[in-house]
Amino acid sequence: MKKIPENKTRKGLRITLCILYLLQLVLCAWPYYGYVKDGVFITDSVYEMLSALGSGNVIGATSEEFSAITTMLPFNLIFVIIPLVGFFFCAFDKERNLKNIVSLLCCLFGVLSIVTIVTMQFLSLGSVLALLLYILTSFISSLSMMARITSDKQNDAENKINR
Repeated sequence: MKKIPENKTRKGLRITLCILYLLQLVLCAWPYYGYVKDGVFITDSVYEMLSALGSGNVIGATSEEFSAITTMLPFNLIFVIIPLVGFFFCAFDKERNLKNIVSLLCCLFGVLSIVTIVTMQFLSLGSVLALLLYILTSFISSLSMMARITSDKQNDAENKINR
């Protein structure tokens, strides 16, 4: 992929993508899972679910429910890994378009993981906001990709004029 120094617009979009991926990590501390148990609405964050992975039933589920939940606990690591991958690609890839492609893939995998791991009946505030942020992130990644394409055409036109 051709390396092109970034201009002010693409730098702003890249920094915005980095901030959105950091917000995804913050949202993992918000209530991701929500369910009603004995008339009480109970919520758990991704980090609470990950802490239950090695320490036992700290999320307040019954023993039957916890045995079913333990099969899904390792998959909660995906909610942390996807934003980290997106953040590091956006932070360190300044001259190529690879950050935008990886960002779009991270958004796709993020939405799919929320829909399949959390499922629709257990969505809570953090997971809904994460879905909305993934949609916003994919839109900004597309804008960044288009900004690169349009600047490529401008650079090609300037090179032809200079010849």
